[in-house]
Amino acid sequence: MLRTRAQGFSLLEVNIAMAVLALGLGSMMATYLSVGYRVQYGYQQQQAQLVIQQMVAVLPVYAEQLAWLQTQSAQPPLADNAHCWRGQVCDKRQMLLAWWVYWQAYLAQHLPDGHCLLACQGPCLSGGSLQLQVRWHGGSYISAACDGWHCLTLDWPL
Repeated sequence: MLRTRAQGFSLLEVNIAMAVLALGLGSMMATYLSVGYRVQYGYQQQQAQLVIQQMVAVLPVYAEQLAWLQTQSAQPPLADNAHCWRGQVCDKRQMLLAWWVYWQAYLAQHLPDGHCLLACQGPCLSGGSLQLQVRWHGGSYISAACDGWHCLTLDWPL
């Protein structure tokens, strides 16, 4: 009488196959998470660049008020000049402050702990230099370059 062995997989083979599958799926998940973090960081950089581009377009109009804005931005909270956006008459300082408050609110909404800094290197007039910096906390998955913050900085000659 012939004995035939049953066809199938042993428990050891099934466990090894499941371990290989778990390792493969785990590495795929890590890759997807890494890509997701990089996409999120790219979005954050895009939002910071958007504000910097707006600043580059708007701030030359208010070049004489930049020294004043620098002293105002160092003393939070800033006054909200929403009436300037509603078409009421505003002087250049009020309008510049309205822009600054708008940018700060936009960054706070779109970036974790996002805010912008303004610093003049030398006089805030022609011949000086203006440093614009957008900072935010973006997680530890990508190293932060600015004292523990992620940042985008623009040094701009006046």
